[in-house]
Amino acid sequence: MSLSGENDKVRRFEKHILVYLDDLYRVALRLTGQATDAEDLVQETCLRAFKALDQLKHLPAAKVWVFSILRSVFLREAERRPSRRALISLEDIDASLLTRSEALRDAYEGFLPMRQTLLQETREAILKLPLPYREAVLLAHIGGFSYREMAQILSVPTGTVMSRLFRGRRMLRAYLGERPSRLESAR
Repeated sequence: MSLSGENDKVRRFEKHILVYLDDLYRVALRLTGQATDAEDLVQETCLRAFKALDQLKHLPAAKVWVFSILRSVFLREAERRPSRRALISLEDIDASLLTRSEALRDAYEGFLPMRQTLLQETREAILKLPLPYREAVLLAHIGGFSYREMAQILSVPTGTVMSRLFRGRRMLRAYLGERPSRLESAR
């Protein structure tokens, strides 16, 4: 490949794939439960996406395509290390929710410990979900994908996605002890 062709590939990669880097990391973190594993998963995903970028013919489908790669890489890694399962530590709580300086200015800073506890419990509950349900919940609520897009990523019919999402939410409610209305209205 010529230098200009390589530069064009880098520009297309930056424009159509790297824009989803934060979303990829958030989903990877929830799938793996560990910041370092999530970083490795995203790095491997980006490497594979860059190598295969010429296979992406329909650029509006880039988000679905790269999340399909993320899932594939995750499943391959999970097969290699099936017994490894860890919970997210308090240090891994998503810093994008509130930075320290914002917390100091926040009028509701007294609620932060309670909020962090709820976030931690929710993340632990998500990690308890069987993988098919965890994937559906993460793709819907973190990735923001439609049922059709999730069906493409997961390689299952749309009805299966809807069923997994319904059951995954119900399991989360059971783990968290919440009423149905809160999680159902989140979608």
